[in-house]
Amino acid sequence: MKFEKLCRENAKQYIEYLKAAMEKEPEMMTAEILDEEGILRRLEDPFYGRTTSVLAMDGECVVGRIEYHFYGCMQDGARMAYVDWVYVLPEWRRKGVAQQLFARFEEDCVAHEIDQYYLIRATNPAADRFYHHFEKAELSETPLLRKMCQKEHIQGLECVAFHDPDRREGRDEGHAPLAQEGELR
Repeated sequence: MKFEKLCRENAKQYIEYLKAAMEKEPEMMTAEILDEEGILRRLEDPFYGRTTSVLAMDGECVVGRIEYHFYGCMQDGARMAYVDWVYVLPEWRRKGVAQQLFARFEEDCVAHEIDQYYLIRATNPAADRFYHHFEKAELSETPLLRKMCQKEHIQGLECVAFHDPDRREGRDEGHAPLAQEGELR
């Protein structure tokens, strides 16, 4: 087993891995279609330069990956990482692939002086067993808020920053007044 960062040279193998994953477990994938050209464009796009995908390779075949990025907090200087995605093909599970991917990721965290990392856990029994074996990790059932911001994702509704008049005026119980349009807080 070898581990490589995703790049243009191994992008075709990565795309084949995604095709296999989508065929075997479409319910586990976040996209319904595979945008091969988009993946190749993102490899060249500076916006995605802070995202790292480490691929687990068996010969020339990708069998798993972990994707993450580093970020920091200006207020307290905390250095953190967020794991966006972990997936191992079903036939490669329970063989230590995910553990090795996390080990490579944690080595990168140490090299970049990362204080802590976060991820949103999958909620299936196999994932639960996997994450309960992490040492010195805190598991919680914290809910997730996810909101799509592009207008095309909102299906015809206008994207309005303050749609609740009580919230806008700061009258929502327990909250400080919100910033007015054009004002930063």
